[in-house]
Amino acid sequence: MLEDHLVEMVAIASFSLGLFGAALCLMQTRDVWPHRALSLVLFVSSVMDFDDIHWPIADPLIAARVETITSVLWLIGVTSIIPLFWHYVEAVTAIRPRLPNRLWPHLILPFCAVFIGLTTLFMPRADWQGLFVDTVPLPTGWPLAVGIFGEILVIASVAQWGIYLVAITRALLRYKARLHQYVASTARRELHWVWVVMCGFGVYWVLAVVDLGFDLGNTRTGIPPWLDSFFGLGMLIVVLLWGLRQRPGLAPDVVTREPDETKYRNSALTVDMATRLERKLRQAMTDNAMHQDPNLSLWSLSRHIGASPNYVSQTLNENIGESFFDFVNGYRIKAAQALLRDTDQMVLQIAYDVGFNSRSSFYTAFSKVTGQTPIAYRKSVSGKA
Repeated sequence: MLEDHLVEMVAIASFSLGLFGAALCLMQTRDVWPHRALSLVLFVSSVMDFDDIHWPIADPLIAARVETITSVLWLIGVTSIIPLFWHYVEAVTAIRPRLPNRLWPHLILPFCAVFIGLTTLFMPRADWQGLFVDTVPLPTGWPLAVGIFGEILVIASVAQWGIYLVAITRALLRYKARLHQYVASTARRELHWVWVVMCGFGVYWVLAVVDLGFDLGNTRTGIPPWLDSFFGLGMLIVVLLWGLRQRPGLAPDVVTREPDETKYRNSALTVDMATRLERKLRQAMTDNAMHQDPNLSLWSLSRHIGASPNYVSQTLNENIGESFFDFVNGYRIKAAQALLRDTDQMVLQIAYDVGFNSRSSFYTAFSKVTGQTPIAYRKSVSGKA
């Protein structure tokens, strides 16, 4: 059928792109940990496409065995790709990527899928054919138990996807909040493409729930097979286009210790030290115009004033009462207000001159601080358009 050929062509394209992307990730020498995590996501995505590829094997017995293996590989892939993507998100949003403190909960379903695969390989021919070939009667005994366990695992994988979708969403929201503690310009650090992938995964999960409901009700779903194939290819292209270029948004430019607000209560920072640090921070903005650097970070500012990032973070939060993002952008907005009032420079040029790296981030920050857009502010103070 034409639809079958279309699905196979898309699967071959996805398989090839996935392997190519995984190889590119392994070749990266910068930000090694996130790229290794992404390479596993891409490799598993390729393995899952085996199930939609027709292998030209003349021997029907061997062809049935290959089909069984590809089905098991798909099951392993569908239970492991979402935990791997969660790990990638954790790595790319961390200051220092590392393995989860408890790794074993993330491996339970993939290990169960591997167990089913290995068990199936040692089944008698009639038994594994009964599990995977509709025209052969179902087996009895332990092979039937393995088959039932496989069906339960498919249902568990749907629940697993829902749990990890929530966990990844929470990680992205936490990352967005933490950006304000470490960097002054977030426009190029926002993981918009990851949100796109998450929306795609969410749609895929909803379709999987619908499909599972039809299967449990012994009815056929109306979801066409080509939709799943094109969806997977689209998500893969998004990951390849943006994931290979993505740097960890909180990666420090020097090797340093991560500020930890939970340790403030045990900090050796005295009131006098915090006062001196506050004065140095404000001098860095007013005398040295550090806010004009669009790539200014907590680490670079700490290095400039000769203080530890932990002390700077504590001073900002406890003495000044602002996040790093709000502190720096406050000076940027003051500088922008002066330029809008006293010069005829274009608004976009002013945004770049004071340290913003995009028009949208400048308008958002300016409106938040002043309650007006830059153009409206200029009109209100000078009548200039």
